[in-house]
Amino acid sequence: MKTLCVLTIGQSPREDMHETFKKYIPHVNIVERGILDSYKPDEIETLVSSQPGQTLVSRLRDGTKVRLEKKFVDQELGKLVAACQDDHIDAILVACTGKFELFTSTKPILYPDYIVSQIVKGLFRETEIGVVVPLSEQRTEILDKWNEAEIDCMLDSCTPYQVEWTEFQKVAERMDEWPIQAIILDCMGYDDKMKQYMSRYTEKPILPSRNLVFAAVAEMF
Repeated sequence: MKTLCVLTIGQSPREDMHETFKKYIPHVNIVERGILDSYKPDEIETLVSSQPGQTLVSRLRDGTKVRLEKKFVDQELGKLVAACQDDHIDAILVACTGKFELFTSTKPILYPDYIVSQIVKGLFRETEIGVVVPLSEQRTEILDKWNEAEIDCMLDSCTPYQVEWTEFQKVAERMDEWPIQAIILDCMGYDDKMKQYMSRYTEKPILPSRNLVFAAVAEMF
């Protein structure tokens, strides 16, 4: 059995992803590590980002969301990647759709940002899409990311952590009126339940990034 190391920018284990593991890669051994695994709650509070456009969002073990400065995330992910080099793993997955510079590694590293953008570009070439992200203040950074992939998009926001279902309804209803061909849930925190709930309020296809990533990963193992 091959082994995939899943690196989260929050804390592991990511219990919210375990059903997805079972759905797409039940034949793969999963090792989970998080950049905040060794941090205590009071230490995490000092790390919370307040810089617009430089924020990534993830999940702590208790299910609460955490906002982190991108520079800190880059630094800590680099440490985890380095620590993986001597382990008996076959590949590394960065469980975040944020845009990262390539890390140095002798193991293959899978970057959801690239996987998702290329699949979306193949499916919806030369058409505009809707993109849902956790925080409204991520707007500039996310638009830049999709523009770099040469994909036109319109943005809205709704957090996948500490879910408020009325917010998902509002986003789906707004996007249903927009001139877009599909809705991309641009965070690894969005799951099938969120997709199914939003589909009550729009007939447009909804693609959770998590599903696109793990469907692709399954073909590697």
